[in-house]
Amino acid sequence: MSRIGRVPVKLPEAVSVRAFGTPHRVVVNGPLGEIAVPVHSFVDVAQPDAETLQVSAKCGGTTRLGKTMWGTTKSYIANAVRGVSQGFRKDLELQGVGFRARIEKADGALYPVETLVLRLGFTNELQLPVPPGIEISCPTQTTIAVFGFRKRQVGMVAAQIRRFRPPDAYKGKGVRYVDEVVRLKPGKRR
Repeated sequence: MSRIGRVPVKLPEAVSVRAFGTPHRVVVNGPLGEIAVPVHSFVDVAQPDAETLQVSAKCGGTTRLGKTMWGTTKSYIANAVRGVSQGFRKDLELQGVGFRARIEKADGALYPVETLVLRLGFTNELQLPVPPGIEISCPTQTTIAVFGFRKRQVGMVAAQIRRFRPPDAYKGKGVRYVDEVVRLKPGKRR
């Protein structure tokens, strides 16, 4: 049996859930947005009361794919519920002399477009347009906060920012997550 799948998903008051038939999917609405979660044909989703959502395997959890999709679907729904109620946040920090980050807003555009501008020791500044559904802020010149209600999208944007200049193995310079531990290699010895 799936240990993850057995645990019911708790629904906050501001979150509503509805299911659609073919193809089977669950739509989660909340104050931050709406997310549609696809549900595999081996999995059943039921709402016994207004505060919980129960995910179960149709085949009784006997097949390998049924057990796998049971736990995976429960995790997807739990992430969607947390995303539309609280949101997800990734914090990055810049380590290095002269490394800076700022947000620029385009004024003359039809739609307001924000751009993350990074100075990471290259000749030119790097620019990343902020995708829709994501909010990027720079509390200080060396920290970046990525916020959104889709967990995957927040992680992908944070990874894209980190990919501009990953931490160096010798000095640790670069873009890193706030809690990331970078193991430094020893330099040359004479």
